[in-house]
Amino acid sequence: MTVWRITDGEGGLESGARAEPRYDIVEHDTALLRISAASASPRLRMSGEIDVSNAPDVAQALRAAGDRLPGDLHVDLSGLEFMDVAGLRAFAKAARDLDAGSRLLVLHSVSPHIDRLFGMIGWAASAGLEIHCRPLR
Repeated sequence: MTVWRITDGEGGLESGARAEPRYDIVEHDTALLRISAASASPRLRMSGEIDVSNAPDVAQALRAAGDRLPGDLHVDLSGLEFMDVAGLRAFAKAARDLDAGSRLLVLHSVSPHIDRLFGMIGWAASAGLEIHCRPLR
């Protein structure tokens, strides 16, 4: 669902402009990966690289964001440059856990590399996982 903010007061968004969530909580910040969260909505933004060394941190951030507010969990991956199978596993598990509560893990701005990995392993069809706006091949 797209949410449009009609007005944000003087000096705010123009009427009908899309309001972007404020990522104001830093969940994880290392040289390899940064995870920030929007406190007012179940949204995360990840940038950098996800591999076996930080996949547990990703899983923990996904759990924490899912626990913060009800509804589907949205993750912006536009800044993610690399993900290995350990990272994919963290996302697939989080999707299964959310699915148990009739919720979705919705991935946004997935790179062709990561989309291809999800497909090759067979996890693109995982229960509770939605890859929004798949990349063009």
